[in-house]
Amino acid sequence: MPSEVSGADVEAFLSSHTLSVDQGAIPSLRSAFTSALTKLDEQIELAVTEVRVRPWAGDGVSQEAAEKFNERAFESGDSALGALQSYQQQLKSAMDALDLVEQQYRRMDEDATGLMQQQGGC
Repeated sequence: MPSEVSGADVEAFLSSHTLSVDQGAIPSLRSAFTSALTKLDEQIELAVTEVRVRPWAGDGVSQEAAEKFNERAFESGDSALGALQSYQQQLKSAMDALDLVEQQYRRMDEDATGLMQQQGGC
């Protein structure tokens, strides 16, 4: 039986490990994250607008079943929607991190170019 991994476990792992990103890989990584985020956004919107269950038989049993399903899917602390939204936030954070790395690469390139110009290399 597989062990359960929580969002907190993933965040703890990511905060204690670093990832080196080659400057040339940033555009393809951004594209992959953007594609994943677009698909995820669509699924979250679908979940919010179309997945909620209503009591289908109009009796107490279906009422209770619908309430339990909706609570587990949308409202509980470890709901399916919550997991999707957590993943969405992680993707956005990864994209923000890529933006920062790209800015750092640009600054380093600009600094190196400026230094070379000062030294008469360009």
